[in-house]
Amino acid sequence: MEEIHESIDTAKIARRAFWASAAFYALIAFEFFYMASPFAAYFYAVYGPGLDILQSIGLTNWTIQFFLPHALEATSSPLIAILEPLGVAMFFGGLIVFAVGAFQIYRAKLLRKDAVMGGIYRKIRHPQYLALMVASLGLLLVWPRFLVLIFTVIVVFLYIALAKAEERICLARYEGYGAYMRETGMFLPKGWLSGFRVNFGVSTIGRLAGWSLVFIATLAVAIAAAFGLRSHAISSLYAHEAPEGVYLAVTEIDEAEMASIVEIAKTSPDVQAALSNLGGSARILGYVMPREMYVSEIPMYLPPGETFGHSAPRNHDGASWKVIFTQAIVGDGEAPVGRDIVRRAFNKTPLFEVHVDKASQRVVGFRPPPATPYYANHQVPLF
Repeated sequence: MEEIHESIDTAKIARRAFWASAAFYALIAFEFFYMASPFAAYFYAVYGPGLDILQSIGLTNWTIQFFLPHALEATSSPLIAILEPLGVAMFFGGLIVFAVGAFQIYRAKLLRKDAVMGGIYRKIRHPQYLALMVASLGLLLVWPRFLVLIFTVIVVFLYIALAKAEERICLARYEGYGAYMRETGMFLPKGWLSGFRVNFGVSTIGRLAGWSLVFIATLAVAIAAAFGLRSHAISSLYAHEAPEGVYLAVTEIDEAEMASIVEIAKTSPDVQAALSNLGGSARILGYVMPREMYVSEIPMYLPPGETFGHSAPRNHDGASWKVIFTQAIVGDGEAPVGRDIVRRAFNKTPLFEVHVDKASQRVVGFRPPPATPYYANHQVPLF
């Protein structure tokens, strides 16, 4: 009985740690749901100050950056292009498997049966936790902030801790569970990783130290991989580099055509005066897109009756474009050039937007930034 009580206490501690971390994870990882809602301004009034604090500290401003494109769907990399739809499939697939496992568990509880060892539990002991890990990784690909990555790793390790704590309870409570454990794998079918073993002994301090080192190493590898993906993603964006900064295309476009649109926009006396007033050290982060397209993460005028989105209009005639000028916020140090502006920027300040008619090679409109951008001044995806 003492062994059961001790295992139950351990499981309670693990669950409390899990739910505390899961609350922060949900707040961070599900940000994109309320960004897309009509109540985005309200949510950011509560949520945004936390991002602002992280942004203001040099050691943490990287955590709120994105390591995969979100505002810009166009990319020349097949790998980057497939990651978001893959993430959507993983997220919903994981939730479906979790629901199947939950049905089996609660049916067994209602019928007062022993531990569930059939169905999707026949080959692995924790298909629900595995499903949640897959869903979490899928969500990370959909909303790829470094901060989400950090909490995803934390939550995955807490799933492992919960699984181990629950197994100790089941061993003490259910006859035959030991034989079931010998015939199955924890998260993968037995034999799939036959050469992989993690054993830190029986000492509590030894196990804690060992798992802490594994956690730190896993987090470091995950962050390094994310930075590698980020660098590849930025290199694969459709971009035009100019002396004053870099311009990114929201849709697939030839670089020469994109450069032509930007140069037409810069012929406007209003643009020349505004750029001159900024000074030579200011870095421009510009966005080129069809005039009928409106992206909420990029500060721009939204006409009445129009809605924000990330897809280019099907009726775009190829001649009507707009260039959104923003000033990149890059912190201290030497002013970056080219794509390094995107790599180092952690926010942007709205400047103005210019409408261009490529057929007539002239500027047909100049607008100041909106009085209040859709997400105010909070950090949103830069690319």
